[in-house]
Amino acid sequence: MEKKKNLKHRVLEVLEGGVQGSRGACIFSWTAIVLILLSISFFLLSQFREMGHGVTVVFEIIEILTVALFTAEVILGLWTADVRFPGDEKPRTRFLRQPMTVISVLAILPFYAGLVLRDPRFDAMTEIMEFLKLLHLAKAVELARSKPKEE
Repeated sequence: MEKKKNLKHRVLEVLEGGVQGSRGACIFSWTAIVLILLSISFFLLSQFREMGHGVTVVFEIIEILTVALFTAEVILGLWTADVRFPGDEKPRTRFLRQPMTVISVLAILPFYAGLVLRDPRFDAMTEIMEFLKLLHLAKAVELARSKPKEE
């Protein structure tokens, strides 16, 4: 049981650590930022000009990786909710009501809905929600840089 608790704590540290956190937290945060920026850039480029097949494939891969990262973040957040909110009677419900969790879920739902419905309008909604997520990550980076480093 203790091993699971330690693993949950480590996972939570990665999810919440930001760019000044542990090595895993830093990698997770910067990966999310880079994927979101690439995804938004490719989406904007695709709106202004026709892209070749190779570029379109790269865009789709980036989109899948971004959605996979957000999906993992939500699933792992649900798993670690009892550690994040100790003593709360419904920690998973509380986690799902967090503003950034709502944005993450809204960012991935259009992708999954688009898979089922095959409607390109869902791509634009996904990009808008990823942009909101990027704003949150940028704020987290700014806050992390302003904090004095712990020794």
